[in-house]
Amino acid sequence: MSVEYHQRELAIALDPSNPARAMPPILPKHKRILDVGCGMGQSLLAAQLPSDTEAYGVDCDIEAIEAGRRLVPPNIKLVCAGGENLPFGDQYFDLVFSRVALPYMEINNALREISRVLKGGGDLWLTLHPASMVFSRVKRSARGGNLKDIVFCSYVLLNGVLFNCLGIQISFLGRQETFQTAGGIVRALKRAGLTCLPLQPTTHFIVQAQKP
Repeated sequence: MSVEYHQRELAIALDPSNPARAMPPILPKHKRILDVGCGMGQSLLAAQLPSDTEAYGVDCDIEAIEAGRRLVPPNIKLVCAGGENLPFGDQYFDLVFSRVALPYMEINNALREISRVLKGGGDLWLTLHPASMVFSRVKRSARGGNLKDIVFCSYVLLNGVLFNCLGIQISFLGRQETFQTAGGIVRALKRAGLTCLPLQPTTHFIVQAQKP
C-alpha cells in the first residue's frame, strides 16, 4: 500500500461522519491495545486513547510505519511486523483489533498469533471482506477492460472458497488475499482458541471474539 493510501485512511479515521469509518469499542479495562495492520496508526490516533493506555500498532509497510511515528503520541508505538509473527510476549494485550487487514494475511497463522498475545478474557475486533466486495471489484474491472485484475479477483474468489470451506489458503505472487464468510471466520477463530460473539448486522462486516 502507498503512503497516499494510508493518508486517505487516516482522513477517514479522523472523520466520525465518514460512512467508511469503523472503530472498535475501547473499554476502561483495555489498558494494553494492539492494532494489527495499523497503517500509519490512524485507528489508534482516532481512538484518542488516555495517556496511561499502552498501545502498539504493527504493519509490514515500513513507509507507513515511519510516517505514522511522526504523528502518534508517546504512548503509541508503531512496529514494522506482519500479523503472522507478532513481536510480543504471550498474553500481553487486553484488546487486539484489525481493520480490513486480516483478509490480506495467512489468516490461520495470524489468528493463532493474536490468540497467543491476548490475555485470558481479552477481546478481539475485526472488520473483514465479504464476497460481495470482490464481485463488485470484478464488475468494475470488467467495465474498464482490466483483464489482469479480473484474473487476480478470480484467484481471491478461489482462495476465499478454499479458506471458508476447507480452512486453507494458497499463495499467488506472494499474496494470500481472501474474502470471508461468517461461518468460515467462526471456524477459524475456534481453531485459534477464540470464541466468536454473536454477529450483529452492521454496515461493515464486523466480527468480535474473546479469548476464554
